[in-house]
Amino acid sequence: MSGFYIQSITAHGSGKSDAIVSFGKGLNIIQGYSDTGKTCIVKCIDFIFGSSEKPFDKSTGYSRVTMRIVTPDGEVTLDRSIGKNQIQVESDIPYIENGSYDIGYKKNQKNPVINSVWLKLLGIYGEPMIVKNSDFEKKHLTWRTLLNLIYINENDIGKSESIIVPEQYTEKTSFLSALLYLISGRDFAETDAQTKKEIRIARRKAVEEYVNKQLSGIADRKKVLAEQIAVFSDVDVEGEIARIIADIEETDAAITQAVNDSKELLGQIMAVEEKAAECAVLLSRYKALKSQYTGDIRRLTFIVEGEVEYQSVPHSAKCPFCDGKMPVHDRKSYIEASRAELTRIIAQLNGLSETETDVQKEQADIEAELTALCAKRTDIETLISEQLRPKADALQDTLKNYRAYIRLKHEMDVIDSFSDSWTTDLRELPEEGDNTLKYHPKEYFDDAFLASMDSYAKSILEECNYENLTSARFNLTDFDIEVNGGKKSTNHGKGYRAFLNTVVALMFRRYLAKDAKYKPGLLIIDTPLLGLDQGVDDAAPESMRTALFKYFMNNQVEGQMIVVENLDHIPNLDYTTSGATVITFTKGRFEGRYGFLNDVY
Repeated sequence: MSGFYIQSITAHGSGKSDAIVSFGKGLNIIQGYSDTGKTCIVKCIDFIFGSSEKPFDKSTGYSRVTMRIVTPDGEVTLDRSIGKNQIQVESDIPYIENGSYDIGYKKNQKNPVINSVWLKLLGIYGEPMIVKNSDFEKKHLTWRTLLNLIYINENDIGKSESIIVPEQYTEKTSFLSALLYLISGRDFAETDAQTKKEIRIARRKAVEEYVNKQLSGIADRKKVLAEQIAVFSDVDVEGEIARIIADIEETDAAITQAVNDSKELLGQIMAVEEKAAECAVLLSRYKALKSQYTGDIRRLTFIVEGEVEYQSVPHSAKCPFCDGKMPVHDRKSYIEASRAELTRIIAQLNGLSETETDVQKEQADIEAELTALCAKRTDIETLISEQLRPKADALQDTLKNYRAYIRLKHEMDVIDSFSDSWTTDLRELPEEGDNTLKYHPKEYFDDAFLASMDSYAKSILEECNYENLTSARFNLTDFDIEVNGGKKSTNHGKGYRAFLNTVVALMFRRYLAKDAKYKPGLLIIDTPLLGLDQGVDDAAPESMRTALFKYFMNNQVEGQMIVVENLDHIPNLDYTTSGATVITFTKGRFEGRYGFLNDVY
């Protein structure tokens, strides 16, 4: 697929609902009856392309057109109002800026030109110039210069002349140069040697002045260089470079080793810190357990003391109320059991104290080890930051100075060796006569181009079931197709010409998709079956028309294609299954969308 495609066209108007059509990245069929706005859609596209023609009259209530473009890098929205020569651009693509763009180039313009956006979408950056006439004068490469490759309108589809080359003589050279640029990326700057005499003389003078200025500057530079080189007069620079490179390698190795040591120490530090954390957790738990043991000892001591006190309390033999004899009850003493439990807990507490002492000692050892490891790592980091890296940087600076010395010395040697030849070449520049060679762009379309176009002409016609096909070729002189040895303009009527002009557009579409450096990937054809609309007797047969639309369906990989055709004449095929997008305008004859613009009949 192409790098970008038109996703939608929208017509806006105050108080009007937006009229919008959406497209897919492959084949798009706009079908409908006459006067339903089919051609209005492609005029809206051409309006965004920079046309001065209004796509619709303001009496329709619509006054603005928006086009949304999708690329692999993001989306771009272009918005233009009727009567305005500016386009508002909104983009989420880094290399396309938002803002106002002028339609064309003019003096002292403040806004960029919309042409730069279209060229960037093709992958062309900057503002390339192309040759516009036989004298090698230049003009900007523009999107509209390329328009005949992209848009075949209803008025041109039946032309006798080439459907690709502009009719205006002054535009033909520009178009062919633009096509050459798309194919090869060349702007033919090397052909400037063939420009008119006065331009050559002015350039020769400019070159002489430039070279003389450079030669004059060389003398001053040599003096400065001689002073700089004198510093190294007793130094074996190449030997020093070899030594410094060895030192750099050794220092880099030391840095690498130190970094690795630091990483290893960091691992050890983390392991020791983990042990220290474990000790801290154990000591915390021992403290809690010690507190529990202490509490148990206090509880048991309290029980024993209570029992002792109870033993000394006298037992009353008579009831204080009735003076009756009170029975004596045997009471179990808890003293011995409490003393046994107290002895066990004290033993555990003593053992816990010893364990706590051991852990505290281990913790102290770990802290000492951690301090030693951190100090060692700090020493390594200090070694790297204060010794090794400064040493490496100093060596690199010294190496840079020595290499700069070698480059400057080489520069001086080269300038010395070529200065004489430059002067000689300037003297030997021939004076130009009046017979300056002219620029003929067709001379740059090579045999490979012609062979490919011949092949594409034959294969497309075969796929489109062209009747009685024997041969097909691309005629470079006419920049048009020849079928069975005859020219389109002399052997065919308007219906066949519309068919063959469509084939020519498809030939260039295929060539650009397969063989060109820059690939527009977009083709718009308004009414390829125009002959039927106009009652032409020699309209292409049904089998050819059907095969043509099958070709459209089968070759969507070459880029986006938008075809406009009358609903009465378009072949009855299953376009949707092929992945095509179909837009139908009914004119109220059956259910569906009446036309493009809402409430416009």
